[in-house]
Amino acid sequence: MISDHEYGVLLVSFSRHSHQQSFIQAFKDHPRIRIIGVADDPDIDPYLKPLNQAWAKKLGVPYIEPIEEAIKQEGVDIVSVGHEIERRSRIAVMAASAGKHLWIDKFIGANLAECDAVVEAVNQAGVKSILPSYVYNSLVRQCHQAVASESPGELIGIHVDIMFNKGLPTPIPDEIRKPFFLPPGRWKFPNIKRELLTVGAYAVGLILGCFDRITEVYGQGDAYFFQEHAKHGAEDFGTLTLVDENGRIGTISAGRIGVGTHGASGPQQAFLFGTGGTVFIDGTRPRFDTHIRSSILEASYEPPHDDPMQWASSTPSQVIGIFDDPMTLALEDFIRALDEDDAPQFTVHHARDHLEILLAGYHAIVQNKPVPLPLDEEPVS
Repeated sequence: MISDHEYGVLLVSFSRHSHQQSFIQAFKDHPRIRIIGVADDPDIDPYLKPLNQAWAKKLGVPYIEPIEEAIKQEGVDIVSVGHEIERRSRIAVMAASAGKHLWIDKFIGANLAECDAVVEAVNQAGVKSILPSYVYNSLVRQCHQAVASESPGELIGIHVDIMFNKGLPTPIPDEIRKPFFLPPGRWKFPNIKRELLTVGAYAVGLILGCFDRITEVYGQGDAYFFQEHAKHGAEDFGTLTLVDENGRIGTISAGRIGVGTHGASGPQQAFLFGTGGTVFIDGTRPRFDTHIRSSILEASYEPPHDDPMQWASSTPSQVIGIFDDPMTLALEDFIRALDEDDAPQFTVHHARDHLEILLAGYHAIVQNKPVPLPLDEEPVS
């Protein structure tokens, strides 16, 4: 086991649809990580190249195009993929095929075929992979610890609420609401994100770590808070019901509910139902609370003009959390896996099944009926 090897990280894209900038501090602080450079494709959105270049300058590293050339740079061991979901599979396959380990933000592809390509490339190359967003935060760790210790007895069911209090909600006039729910397949929009995908994904990741194989998914979703979502026929809030192979039921409420609805970043809580009782876990505790909503809503609150839906910013928080940084924990797990030739807690193999559940949820909303797993075919896009 190599215990003092320094790992070089290449940062691929600072897309506003990723958490790349949230990883930076953990990378900078770790004594065995060195940021090699920032890279991207030449044909990216106009706003993105200046942002990438600004980050490269701030970090004191080169900005390199195209990604194919950047991956070949001396000292690159890990590729941190922070691009839009539509580009991630190609980048991940390219990096894995070049023998680079993968640090990927949330989703590994836009559909199951792309996910399968990433899994195959990782298996063929024998590289390590991690998706740091799902299992290292306080809520998930507390839930998994409670299930492992059998605090609720034998687990029967789970309910998870994860909601973000970002953006300024406004009434949705009937005339702008689309008369249909947009099927899965389109994920990129200029001013919105599909919230069951981006927020509900965290809850699905939690349940995957507590349940056996998921066999059926049902869902409901719509635009309730934001006009931009309604214009596209996309959801800002929704629910999913997951059934595992032993008949246990997990339910999820997830979405973006607007500023001023919670003292912290939004409700992040879970109920674990078992034969011995119920365990309630609040992911924002332990914490120090001061609920003074007027300090937000009556202080001429406005989201940033260049980030109105607050993809890259947060509302003023009235809560001080007291818990470990999940990115630091994820990085420690990844380095341990690299040193010991082991697997981190959440790899591309988990991510493939994770996206299948979310796709089934969207398919269920469109068809208004439960959808069995595995999916026989991709949901219609």
